[in-house]
Amino acid sequence: MKSTPFITEHLLQRCRKEQANQFQRARQQFDPASLADRKELSLLVEEAIREGENYTSIARGHAHLGLTERDLNDLIGPETAIRDRIDRFHQM
Repeated sequence: MKSTPFITEHLLQRCRKEQANQFQRARQQFDPASLADRKELSLLVEEAIREGENYTSIARGHAHLGLTERDLNDLIGPETAIRDRIDRFHQM
C-alpha cells in the first residue's frame, strides 16, 4: 500500500523540535502551542489509519521528509494505541 503524503514538512519539523525541547521544558512553563502541533499530527495519522494506512505506509509516503516509524512512535505513541482508540470510539 502506498501512502499519499498528508503530513507537511513544517508540521513534522515543529513536532521534532518540540520533542527535542521536551526535556528542557520539563521545569518550564507549559507551552500549549507545541501540544496543539502534536495533537494535529496525531489526528492526521489517526485519520490515515482509519483509511487503511499503517505506520510503515505513512513513513514510506513521507520518506521525503525523513519521517520514520520510530518518529511516529516517539511523537504520538504506538500504532496499537491509536488503533485501540479508534476501536473504542467506533464502538460508542
